[in-house]
Amino acid sequence: MLAYALYMTDARIKAYVNSLERSGARVDVLVVREKGQRRVEQIGTTRVFHLTTQYRGSSPIRYILSYLKFFAASLLTLTYLATTNRYSAVHVHNMPNLLVFAAAVPRLLGTRLILDVHDLMPPSYMAKFSVDAGHPLVKCLVLEQRFAALMATHVFCADHAQKQYLESVCKVPSTKISVILNLPNEDLFIRSVGPTRSSERFELVYHGTIARRLGIDILLEAIAMVPVDIPVRLSIYGSGDYLPEALAIAQRLELGERVRFSRSFFRVEMIPQMIGCMDVGIVGNRRTLACDKFMLPVKLLEYVYLGLPVVAPRLTIIKSYFDEQMLKYYEPESASDLARCIVELYRSREERERLRRNAATFYANHSWTRQEHTYLGVVTGATGS
Repeated sequence: MLAYALYMTDARIKAYVNSLERSGARVDVLVVREKGQRRVEQIGTTRVFHLTTQYRGSSPIRYILSYLKFFAASLLTLTYLATTNRYSAVHVHNMPNLLVFAAAVPRLLGTRLILDVHDLMPPSYMAKFSVDAGHPLVKCLVLEQRFAALMATHVFCADHAQKQYLESVCKVPSTKISVILNLPNEDLFIRSVGPTRSSERFELVYHGTIARRLGIDILLEAIAMVPVDIPVRLSIYGSGDYLPEALAIAQRLELGERVRFSRSFFRVEMIPQMIGCMDVGIVGNRRTLACDKFMLPVKLLEYVYLGLPVVAPRLTIIKSYFDEQMLKYYEPESASDLARCIVELYRSREERERLRRNAATFYANHSWTRQEHTYLGVVTGATGS
């Protein structure tokens, strides 16, 4: 398992590892490290190799340099490991897609090579750096996505819109692609048996990366618009390069105890405990190309699984899976409309219960257990190309 990510915070990677361990497999995971973290860590039957540190910021050049440094460390480490271990498969997670080439040696030795597309590189770059599809670097990223898929024996992606993009824009054969939604692994996400708090506040929650494209400022502005007689509080769990600005916005809006920041990332296993007792989960994604069409929010799927009613922007990708009876929708990037939704849900316990009940039907048709069969089939070579 190879990923430019923190192992402790990535629910998708941990879900895969959990499924592999339960199937009896031994797993080596190569990921980035935090300062002070041990280079190699044994967690059960899984070895975790912490390689280079991860860059978080707004400089494209520094992102590229950070990726290249991790690629070089991955290439050397994986080449060595492949000569001492007979791997069934190497599973590479983007971004970037070019990490698949760090597995060149095991691929030549006949190992199955899986590319897992968490996010589409071209739309994500367009959204983050405000450029269009005609930008030279975006065109290069399309080619990077295509060549990486050619290198792999199979490709996973996180939703059906991503699959369509890979087929139509990147020219990846449909027979080579499987959709694996970012669903909670039932073994990692243990549902709470009931409320564990005694607060009289109306508790809202956001968890994950703190980034402007994910609408953190919109959430804060909406809280400021909620009437002061409503005892609302927004808990923001996570970190990211937008955290200092988010803290400054909260101070400027004089939100005080109406918002609290954890200011740090958290282990995947902590999510049910952190958010399971909240009243409402909130999604703030902006209407960028990536967020509108190709980024089904992981936090949304986790809120629904844990039984929280959800307020979400009316984005194309979200509406393709959840109708108006399942989520409380607001107009994207409208803090005033988000504030309206918060007030209406506070005043109507019946609506909160209806949304929670209707959204739960999503999991009647989707579950990690069902997807696990597809995943293990590709890893073992029983299914897939």
